[in-house]
Amino acid sequence: MRIILLSDDCLIHLLPRTHRHEIYIQSSIEGPHCGLIPMGTPSQATTTTGLQWDLSDMEMSFGGLVSTSNIVKADKVTVQSSSDLLWTISIRKF
Repeated sequence: MRIILLSDDCLIHLLPRTHRHEIYIQSSIEGPHCGLIPMGTPSQATTTTGLQWDLSDMEMSFGGLVSTSNIVKADKVTVQSSSDLLWTISIRKF
């Protein structure tokens, strides 16, 4: 199942923990602001590439690290986590 939420200025995807995610950025309409938010349970290990502040096996939880103010720095972002995450990215208005 794929869950996507869309507002006037933000796109949100549910990233299930069962996959290594490759997110291809359409820089003409997406970004640069992005974030990762743990869903339900803390993530014991989250690793990313393609972000200004990449994570390397970092624990994420509410009350601890939550990556809500990051910046996309590549055309492709990868995310691997031990728990479900929400991926948020800004959308440019035209």
